[in-house]
Amino acid sequence: MESLAIQAGSFVLAATLPPISLTAACTSKLTPCGVIAYNWLDKQSAFFWIVSGLTVGVLGHLLDVQRWKGALRIFAVANYLAVTSCLLLGVLFLCETAPSLPIILGMLISILGAVLVRCLVLGDTPTSTFMHGTGFVFGLYAGVLAVTWVVWVSTPFISGNNFWGNQKDYIESHFSDTTHFVLWVSPLILSVGCLLVSLFSILRSKIHARNKDGQSEEVSLSVELRVLIYCLALALFGAWVAASLAAGDLGLSRVVLRLSAAMGASIAVYVGYFIGMANLRRASESNSAMQLMMELLHSDIAKGAFMLLAWPLLPVYFVYEVLHQAIRSCQKCMGVEPNDGDGPSVWITAEAKQHWEELVNWNRASVLERSMLVGIFYVTVQVGVSQGVTVFLSWLSDEIAPWSLPSMLAVLFAIGEVMFLLPPVPGLPIYLISGIVVVQRCLQDGRGFWVGVAVASVFSVVLKMVAVFLQQKAIGESFSRSVKVKKLCAIHTPTMKAVRHILSRPGLDTAKVAVLVGGPDWPTSVLTGILRLNAGQMLLGTTPIILLIVPVVFSGAFMLQAAQDKSSHLYSSLAQISSMLSSIVMVGMMVGAVYHIESVQQQFKAEIEQGDWEKDPQEDEVLQAIKEDEQKSKAYEHFARWDLVPSWMRALLYAGSLTMSAGIYLVLFADPFESFSIADHVSDLPGGSIRSLIHTTGYAAFACVLVA
Repeated sequence: MESLAIQAGSFVLAATLPPISLTAACTSKLTPCGVIAYNWLDKQSAFFWIVSGLTVGVLGHLLDVQRWKGALRIFAVANYLAVTSCLLLGVLFLCETAPSLPIILGMLISILGAVLVRCLVLGDTPTSTFMHGTGFVFGLYAGVLAVTWVVWVSTPFISGNNFWGNQKDYIESHFSDTTHFVLWVSPLILSVGCLLVSLFSILRSKIHARNKDGQSEEVSLSVELRVLIYCLALALFGAWVAASLAAGDLGLSRVVLRLSAAMGASIAVYVGYFIGMANLRRASESNSAMQLMMELLHSDIAKGAFMLLAWPLLPVYFVYEVLHQAIRSCQKCMGVEPNDGDGPSVWITAEAKQHWEELVNWNRASVLERSMLVGIFYVTVQVGVSQGVTVFLSWLSDEIAPWSLPSMLAVLFAIGEVMFLLPPVPGLPIYLISGIVVVQRCLQDGRGFWVGVAVASVFSVVLKMVAVFLQQKAIGESFSRSVKVKKLCAIHTPTMKAVRHILSRPGLDTAKVAVLVGGPDWPTSVLTGILRLNAGQMLLGTTPIILLIVPVVFSGAFMLQAAQDKSSHLYSSLAQISSMLSSIVMVGMMVGAVYHIESVQQQFKAEIEQGDWEKDPQEDEVLQAIKEDEQKSKAYEHFARWDLVPSWMRALLYAGSLTMSAGIYLVLFADPFESFSIADHVSDLPGGSIRSLIHTTGYAAFACVLVA
């Protein structure tokens, strides 16, 4: 067994070492190749290559090259290679606006190398053995890259002192601050990516068990899919981290967001290629977590969110498919494609016809209504909360800056607790503003920088602990007898039972800390109240939050120093590093929570299947409420049929959904707001007014949302 794992690891090492090494060398300042590569990439035209790739891909799809047989098959292969090459080059040439993309691309190519080894060389090797070897190799990469970066930064052994503030080329080159930072920290980003791949591989190796005859494997599909759900949750959590970092405008938010998007896309490809939709549907029949996921994916809310983005694209798609069918018919007449018996009356492809029928069979009244609700929710959270919190805290810091330290702390405490009690507000901006205004006040009072950081850190920890207590007692326990709330929290699922088991254990342990610290602020604390867990134990388990809070406070303090000393890039680099450390702690805790939750579910699998393990007192009522909701949903679908909706109401629903879609597109792609960070000042805006933050396209987006 070990010899097979070593053999698998050797092949994976041979296939992945070149792309990993090349990526580390050409996307970082470890070698001169990084700066040279980015200088060359900046001069290339990403637009040309992306358009070329899309054009070749569209032509290949119109000509149905994937359906060609025999000798013509070579044209299909050539088309795939041309599209892939053009798009890869286009993505590389986007490094000026998205400097993290070459790193992500190199990481994905390395993973593809491991996949090719599996498909072409080690197809007969047991999956558990192959994944064990793969996990070891990527874990080795993670360790080597992290150690190399630390040595390179902190010691003179590799190319001298490479602390960011000491680099002379920072001022001389044309790179943006974000590009410089990505080049500087690239090995660490690669290390984190390799660590995630390693953890996923090791988890997957444990899922696959050898049969008694030793010849084949029995794969626990439901467990594997549950791990993938956790990975998807981690990707979404990364987006939440990006939203938190955006308040400081530290250049990291987009990097984290792109990494999360790449992770989500990889999960989608993995599910589609390695698992398959048929297996996915079959697994959902016996797995409660998968049932919830599939129900969500097929819910009217998900369909409404899809329509918000699909409205401008659907007409183009169906017109395209009409042209596609015309070309397909000509090729059938020429004998290039087999005649499938569609007949001359078919004006659209069979694939598009199936999509059209699916859209027509939707409960259109409900879907259109949900699309507007989803749009309102997105604008409220992403724009109202994210942008609003940043502007409010910036204004607040200016207003309380002249106050005495006790008065300042009292106001920050009151406002901070109110903000913590609001579900969409993350905690990071609150810690960040404490690091700015408290340190500034201490410096002005002559107490010194380090005293200010200490006061701000202690204050932020106390603020968080009081917020945890209030969220648990005032909100969570208030709804702990509510069947509706418990149904929304899915307390009957194995995942939530595992969470209850972990959090119910007395004292401190890594699993409890990972769940309490790794989860989003408000949902985690409120959930402990809904489960009626011991508040003292929850506070004790939350104390390691200090490891997250202190780097954020330091980040705010260094942002203050950078604003006061603009001639030096030392403090801005320290702010970036502190923010990066906080994001690593958050993601690390989330990964730990995923691991421990899955381990508990496997440990108590038999007890979970019996149904009595960690059973909530109201679980039977929750299950009954779910059945009643299903019956009500069927009744609603019957009475809300599209043919029963009046014509004027149909017109309003269509108009509202279309208008909301226009507003969402303006928010996403039309640069509706002025760039503004928590360290900026409202008085520095054009005209000294908050109104200047909103561009004309922003007002147009708000108008669309209000009309909808």
